[in-house]
Amino acid sequence: MIEAHDLTKSYGRHAILRGASLKVPPGERVILTGDNGSGKTTLLHVLVGLRRAESGRIVWNGTEISHANRRTWCRMRMAWGFLPQHIAFPSGMPVGRLLRFHARLRNASLEQAHHWLDRVGLAGTEKKHVDALSGGMRQRLGIALTLFFDPMLIIMDEPASSLDPGWRGALAQWTDTHAARGAAVLVTSQLHESWGSNARHAHCVDGRIIEKNHSMEVSF
Repeated sequence: MIEAHDLTKSYGRHAILRGASLKVPPGERVILTGDNGSGKTTLLHVLVGLRRAESGRIVWNGTEISHANRRTWCRMRMAWGFLPQHIAFPSGMPVGRLLRFHARLRNASLEQAHHWLDRVGLAGTEKKHVDALSGGMRQRLGIALTLFFDPMLIIMDEPASSLDPGWRGALAQWTDTHAARGAAVLVTSQLHESWGSNARHAHCVDGRIIEKNHSMEVSF
């Protein structure tokens, strides 16, 4: 379980998080909505250690990690699946080489990585450079690299933004499958995609989190 308790974060005089609290238990998907500037991305960056909160606590599996050092955060991120809103792949790197790198990094099999490359519709692209892929293809590649090693924590920032409706539906099914095996899944979204009736919805407003109806669902 990942938990945020009363997190605050400011940039200069501009407060972004104003006591944000959220819990994502194992086996549950939380869909976090909110307008641009509401604090969604900042919250995710604080949860995975890319930003430091000024106050509040972060708890992972019962252990407070708010004040962990950089090495500890990096080690934890290696075991977590994190997809940022803007994916930056190494320029000029072939897809196949990127797969091999991530398989070694995650201590997972290359076969798993290739399986997910096929699932996201990119089989046969191993010799292509990532620069040659379209925006939607790069997004699907990022999703594959986030999910292929079965992480127990999955955090994705606007993962459906560059996907057409069919792939959005596939993404909803994949996150549901990972939650069913026990992963904690947190996804931010601005689009009107359906995540299924078993997803929990929360809304970020002015740096705070408001829980929504558990069964709330919006359609494509």
